[in-house]
Amino acid sequence: MNRRTYLGVLTSGVAVGAAGCLGDLDGDDIDSDEHPIGAWADGTIEFGLPPFQDAEELERQYAGTFEWLADGFEEVDSVEGTPTTSYSAVVESVVQGHTELANLSPVIYVIARDEGIHPLAINWSHGSEAYHSYIATRAETDVETLEDLEGATVAMVDPLSSSGGLFPRYMLAEAGLDAGDINTEPADFDVEWSFGHDAALQALENGHVDAAAYGDFQHPGGDEIVKVAESEPIPFDPIVVKPDTPETVRDQLSERLIKTPDDALEDHRVDRYGPVEPGTYDPVRDVAEEMGVEIADLEEDADEGEENESQ
Repeated sequence: MNRRTYLGVLTSGVAVGAAGCLGDLDGDDIDSDEHPIGAWADGTIEFGLPPFQDAEELERQYAGTFEWLADGFEEVDSVEGTPTTSYSAVVESVVQGHTELANLSPVIYVIARDEGIHPLAINWSHGSEAYHSYIATRAETDVETLEDLEGATVAMVDPLSSSGGLFPRYMLAEAGLDAGDINTEPADFDVEWSFGHDAALQALENGHVDAAAYGDFQHPGGDEIVKVAESEPIPFDPIVVKPDTPETVRDQLSERLIKTPDDALEDHRVDRYGPVEPGTYDPVRDVAEEMGVEIADLEEDADEGEENESQ
């Protein structure tokens, strides 16, 4: 499928659906001076979730965070997860204001931050604010190096996934293979897009592909799956807020997230939420630029999605 068609259709579908849900809310009755968060969110905070894991599992993991946020602000009735089906869809939703908050892929954040979204916090996991992309194979294969993947089929997550798309393709390109870029297919291997880190790994475990690329938070135990290569550190996902959000609201949301207690994160892959320091995502931007990703790609995809919807 053509990349622009694929992204445009999914982005349009999710954004319109989210807008329909929010259209029934009315925050005019909430005093913005006394309850700035409640008035800003119309009583309900919609939180966009990218498809890096099963939607039900993500809802379970984020339940404690959602409850913690909702309990922290009067006139906020609830925080609700909005699952999406692509990485471009979740950023389009928050950029357009259909969701108030979103958890973004690192690469999606760096190419969209000029659109006015604001980072509130960075996810930490296993005591670190960074993770890695793995390219792995089954122990029974003859694949020992990235060069051995020439002519192979590799399961990846999403074209705009940091650890499941761009970073592994960049690693393969650095190894001398033609990995294509965001607008072109690889010439030296085939990609099977799985649209989930767990799904990419499962495709490898089931023998459907020769190798898989995914975030290291998904790697299984045992000796059946072996790592072929590991990326440089990738800063974890940021939680962002929609454009035009007042600074007072941003500060209160950020402070609340960073104070999230351990018991609210018991079921989460995230250990805690930390502040976003300047320059944190610069290495991600460098890889995105190398792979030909620009914010214009997302803008054009959204426009094409609207055209497809009207046909």
